[in-house]
Amino acid sequence: MKKFSFPQTNLFRGLLGLTALLAISITCMNISEPPQDMQKPATATDAPPADLHKNYDILLRLYVDGTRFDYEELFRNEADVKRLSDYVDRLESLNPENWEFNDALAYWINLYNAATLELILKNYPLGSIKDIGGLFSSPWKEDVVMVAGEALNLDEIENEIIRKQFKDARIHFAVNCASISCPPLANFAFTGEKLDEQLNTVCKNVFDNDLWLQVTSTERWIEVKEKEIRISKIFDWYKQDFIEYSGSVRKFLAQYRPQDAEHILNPKVKIKHMGYNWDLNKAEKATASK
Repeated sequence: MKKFSFPQTNLFRGLLGLTALLAISITCMNISEPPQDMQKPATATDAPPADLHKNYDILLRLYVDGTRFDYEELFRNEADVKRLSDYVDRLESLNPENWEFNDALAYWINLYNAATLELILKNYPLGSIKDIGGLFSSPWKEDVVMVAGEALNLDEIENEIIRKQFKDARIHFAVNCASISCPPLANFAFTGEKLDEQLNTVCKNVFDNDLWLQVTSTERWIEVKEKEIRISKIFDWYKQDFIEYSGSVRKFLAQYRPQDAEHILNPKVKIKHMGYNWDLNKAEKATASK
């Protein structure tokens, strides 16, 4: 079973220090422990509830719109906003420490995405997730959830828990940062039972879309100055993750574009990174004709 640890923030280390001092003080004062039936140790469940992600899955199927998300429609629906909030609350009430690997990873991916949606809705309307916070603050550094007594922000969930402890490069196409250039939010909740299949599905969907991968076909080589592959900036920022997972960025890409694998794996074909659009990935409403 997967064991994960929480990021050791300065506050957390400070609390540990205070706890140690209190323990010493209690020992010195000869204060006895409370009766066994009064103690409430924090325990982790062995498996997630069977219906844990059901309501979140319903929300995603309702509001994911292709590669975008319909924040406006959800924002107007108080019952569904509460449904999202209740789901995040339920995740916070659980400790996945002793869960199976896939169950735990599905939990953290869903928590990241649901907490991001909740953060956007709390600040809606806005043009970009980067509008949240100020000059010296970041939306990814703002505490958004409390799990097992530890306050966590989006940066810690993604980089200290999901990336660092699960080491599956496919997660970069499962977590969503609410931006146009971010791989799209899936229209389903991740579950431990189907996780491997689901991660492969989101990767395939991304690499079948020119927004994240553009391969100059051999038929067009005579039309362009250079043979090239244009890929998401994600492969630049997290290059090491893909090297550790597949051996190289090219090998990772080739898995999901087998029809272009020979071209992708050719070292003579240059790789270029696309720009990154941080505008909110909100659904585009069709303008009614007059």
